[in-house]
Amino acid sequence: MSTEKNILEGAKSLFMQFGLKSITMDDIARKVGVSKKTIYQFFSDKNSIVFKSVHEHFSDHRNEIEKVLDNSKNSIEAMYKISKCMKLQVEAVNPTVLYDLQRYFPKAHKRFLEFKNTFIKDRMTKIIEDGIASGFFRKEINTEILVIQRIEQAQLAFNNEIFPRDKFDFKEIHEQLFDHFLHGILTEKGKEKYNQYLNEEHDA
Repeated sequence: MSTEKNILEGAKSLFMQFGLKSITMDDIARKVGVSKKTIYQFFSDKNSIVFKSVHEHFSDHRNEIEKVLDNSKNSIEAMYKISKCMKLQVEAVNPTVLYDLQRYFPKAHKRFLEFKNTFIKDRMTKIIEDGIASGFFRKEINTEILVIQRIEQAQLAFNNEIFPRDKFDFKEIHEQLFDHFLHGILTEKGKEKYNQYLNEEHDA
């Protein structure tokens, strides 16, 4: 692994564990085992490390979602597998990351908004439209409204004022919100297929 990549991976690990704002260049240097002078050979400041970390994170997440969609037989399976991807993401991320991103790192936050409002919105729209056509999702739902709801709902779970971390389990918040959303759009046919996936996972 190159020195630049090593620095970036070390920084991402710290950001995911402790949030963005609290981590210093000294912390990154200690984590990676290099001097700050070495870090500045590759990154002009902490902002540039945060931006590159966010950019790579969402590029990887995009590839992961594309792979899920390519290997899903139907919209229920796509929704189910993406929810599992999100659970893994949630388990690895400190809830303060999104807050720090929005408040202190506007350039990196813009990258997040592009990912959310373009890529995720487009893919979610296709999944729901396919699900309606297949009879898994209710045909009377407004796809655009429901897609926006789901995207904002997922982000809501990161809000510490609404879901304080000393009261709520971060992973459970996501699971409950996803389950509630999905059951709100499923037809009876869709519920049967969804329960089939749940039972298969339980028996595995």
